[in-house]
Amino acid sequence: MVNILIATGNAHKFQEIEAIMGKFADLSLNLIYLDKSYNVKIVEDRETYKENAKVKIEGYLKFLEENPELRAELNIDFIISEDSGLEVECLEGEPGLFTARYAGENASDEENIEKLLRNMTLKKECTENRSARFVCHACIYDFKKNSFDYFYGELKGLIAGEISGTKGFGYDPVFIVPQFNKTAAQIDAKEKNAISHRAAAFGKVAEAIKKKSSQF
Repeated sequence: MVNILIATGNAHKFQEIEAIMGKFADLSLNLIYLDKSYNVKIVEDRETYKENAKVKIEGYLKFLEENPELRAELNIDFIISEDSGLEVECLEGEPGLFTARYAGENASDEENIEKLLRNMTLKKECTENRSARFVCHACIYDFKKNSFDYFYGELKGLIAGEISGTKGFGYDPVFIVPQFNKTAAQIDAKEKNAISHRAAAFGKVAEAIKKKSSQF
């Protein structure tokens, strides 16, 4: 059994990652989630997705160092983190690194979407160009090798003019997935987890884990 700590306090993200990684039946994985009650301190103040992904792992490493009994109990082989974002072409890549806090530090998904659609109505370029993409930069920390590896995935689509669908989270209700001609909030989780930016990145993560685990 390979013990992997997923470095996120976002239950929705953990559930997606768990579903994606669960597709790899040839891997015996124990994915670990520490909810917000553990109060892991993370400051995402870096200038790239990769750096933000790494700083999340560093925050969890510091937390485990400060809690040696928990670290021993979990017996972790790898820590995996990711930083993802929505990049809208006509907004010159916004919200980008600020995707989760576009409308403010503690903004809700609805507030972030409202700001996004409002900003798009204010730009002439957005009238005809609704192109956007979700990007995901995943990072693996290998405890035995004390090393970091990075993996990338993306999903191209379009921004709708209004909210549609109740599934998913984040900007899913306004992100149209071209192959379904529906928003990411209108398609089933199984379908989304087969084509999403996170699925693309974590498929590569799974292959890397498989290779690394064979060396144990």
